[in-house]
Amino acid sequence: MKLSVITLLAMGLLLFACDEPTPHVVFDEVDSTKIEIPKVSNDNYEGTIPGMDAKVIDYTLPNPYQHKPQLFRDSTIATSWDDAGFPNAKYFVKFFKTFQWDVMDRNKEKIAGMIQFPLRDFKDKKTFMSKFDSIFAPDFVEEILNQDPMEIYRDKKGAMIGDDGQIWFRMIKGKYKITEINP
Repeated sequence: MKLSVITLLAMGLLLFACDEPTPHVVFDEVDSTKIEIPKVSNDNYEGTIPGMDAKVIDYTLPNPYQHKPQLFRDSTIATSWDDAGFPNAKYFVKFFKTFQWDVMDRNKEKIAGMIQFPLRDFKDKKTFMSKFDSIFAPDFVEEILNQDPMEIYRDKKGAMIGDDGQIWFRMIKGKYKITEINP
C-alpha cells in the first residue's frame, strides 16, 4: 500500500514536471499584409567610449550642479560650477572628455595646447614636451581615464581631477586651460 502511494505520487510529480510551461510572454501574431520600413538613422554613435567604460552624458540637459554645490560619494563637497568659474559645466565636460581622448592617444601637441604656461615644474611647451612620457606614466593616465566627468571636484581655484590635485583646470579668457599638473 505504501509503495503504491509513493509510486502514484512519483508518477504525478513526473507528469506535472513534464507538462509544457505556460508562456510568460505572449507575442502578437504578425500581419503579413503590412510592411514596416525601418527608420534609418545617420547617427552611428553607439553610446560608448572604447577603452574608457565611461557613462554616456546627455549634453542637451543642463548640469544639475551648475548653480549648487555637489556632494560626492566620499563625502567631499564641491562648490557649484558657477562658483568655480565655469559658466557652462556641460561645455567643460565636453572639453574634459576631449582631454581624456588626447591622453589615451598620447597626443602631446594637443595636450600642450591645453596648458596655460608657465607651470610650476614646466616653464614652457618645449620643457613639457620633453618630459611628457615621465609625466603621463601609466598610473597617471589610468587615473585620468577613470575620472568620472560628473564627479570633478571644484572650488574657487577651479576644477580638479585626481585624489591629490593632480590636474587643475580653469577658464582663462573664455577658454578652458590646464593650470597645474602634479603627477
